[in-house]
Amino acid sequence: MAEFWGSFMILLFGAGVECQVRLHYNDNDISGAFGTYLSCRLAWACGVALGAWASGGISGAVTVALTLFRGFPRKRAIRYILAQVLGCAFGALVVYLVYRESILSFEGGLPHSVRGMRSTAGLFFTRPAPTISLFTAYLTEAVATATLLFLVLAFSDSGNWALPSGSLPVGLFFAVLAIGSSLGSNTGYALNPARDTGPRLALYLLGYGADIWTHDGVYWFFGGWCATLVGACLGLFLYDLCLYEGNDSILHTWHEPMPITLE
Repeated sequence: MAEFWGSFMILLFGAGVECQVRLHYNDNDISGAFGTYLSCRLAWACGVALGAWASGGISGAVTVALTLFRGFPRKRAIRYILAQVLGCAFGALVVYLVYRESILSFEGGLPHSVRGMRSTAGLFFTRPAPTISLFTAYLTEAVATATLLFLVLAFSDSGNWALPSGSLPVGLFFAVLAIGSSLGSNTGYALNPARDTGPRLALYLLGYGADIWTHDGVYWFFGGWCATLVGACLGLFLYDLCLYEGNDSILHTWHEPMPITLE
């Protein structure tokens, strides 16, 4: 349940601020009283930090990387990821209900659509900017997620000047704020498969159509899952290879000398 509610917080604040800013400004003045690009980045960072305080995990990318490299239990990882996806879906559903009238006004009524200038789908999940290639989108997600993993591991590593107990969410706030402010415009920086897939599931059930799953070359899978998981594993691999000294890393296990027994 902690993973569910932690993930819920991410979408409540993240998708909530996107709807507040996008749905309530004048097309000719995007710096209105309801927020700016910076306020969006701040709210997403707050959502991640507060969600981490609630659960401690909240990212499927982190969960998968720890399972592959640090021996995190596989069965627990599956439960965590499922809870994260459902939590993000519920968060997106709540935000949609709160802003439903504004969404319908912005789109011009039903039916909802995934594509077009008046589509609101992109307020909930990530997608590549129209000016970049899919390769650049995948690269952006991989680099951003690798950076996040590297920083999270540094924050929590007792052998590398770890943050004081209980203050990891503060580090997460600054990490997500920095990543979003510098690497966010290409894709919307998922950093977490659940943060992208959960809202898609909610919007699909709300009538946005099958294009939720097929647009931009099945981006939800290759961008939301493959790129973020590759990035997470790369970030953890680099940290364990270069800085980590603990014995629970598979990289260190490979280099441990085999015991010699005489029979």
